[in-house]
Amino acid sequence: MVRLAEQGDGAALASLFVQLGYPALEAGVSQGLMQPDPAREVLVACMAEAVVGVLVWHHLQPLHVAPAWGLISALVVDDSARSLGVGARLLATVEERARVAGCMQLELSSSLKREGAHRFYLGQGYLERPKRFVKVI
Repeated sequence: MVRLAEQGDGAALASLFVQLGYPALEAGVSQGLMQPDPAREVLVACMAEAVVGVLVWHHLQPLHVAPAWGLISALVVDDSARSLGVGARLLATVEERARVAGCMQLELSSSLKREGAHRFYLGQGYLERPKRFVKVI
């Protein structure tokens, strides 16, 4: 089952983010869930009531282009639930939600070292578009 994240999901989400190497502390994640953002949705995948996956996406409406697009900023499936269709279900859900929101595309980035994730995204119909520039400020 995929649903919107709830306030009580903070600990489970923090644990998932840690699996990808992010220093996600439960308090920070829980606080972020309490601060509504109309341009952000947090989707969780559950198996037998346990949260086993999370996808965070943002609805972007740039001034210089139309229509809007979506940006997936995080997608994590628990190690114990990988290869069970959880990630594909999260992506299918966000793709439908983005279509309904008027988005023409979804994009995401993935670390170069996550080759398994790259194969997964390609298998889900995502195309590689290299070149990304980032500056920490």
